[in-house]
Amino acid sequence: MSRPVTFPAAAAAAAWAAAAVLAALQSRGLVVPSSFTLCPVRLLTGHLCPGCGMGRSVVSAMRGAWGASFAQHPLGLSFLLLWTAWLTWGAFNLSRGREFSEGFLPVVRRPAFAWTALAATIIAHVARVV
Repeated sequence: MSRPVTFPAAAAAAAWAAAAVLAALQSRGLVVPSSFTLCPVRLLTGHLCPGCGMGRSVVSAMRGAWGASFAQHPLGLSFLLLWTAWLTWGAFNLSRGREFSEGFLPVVRRPAFAWTALAATIIAHVARVV
């Protein structure tokens, strides 16, 4: 018996699909949201936050524009790879009747990974701003 998909997993899958659609539209020249932002920090202060550009970076990576992806956010491609792997693993788990994230990279669930990811984000942010 398969288990239901939790809201965070469903939302992550929907966001991935939306990014893929946006990448497909951009590759055909139909959508160019490069100046558009939903970042509240950027909207309120005009300054980049540590995550600014991540969405554009992911979409660029999905289009195969690796240089643009890295220029928009250095961690975008690694985020996309981890996100895609997690969704693929989750789909595989669901097909076997398991919890969505069960067994996915146990290292990701350790506090050291979270601190390392935070440090990488801050370092990338400082490098982009300076």
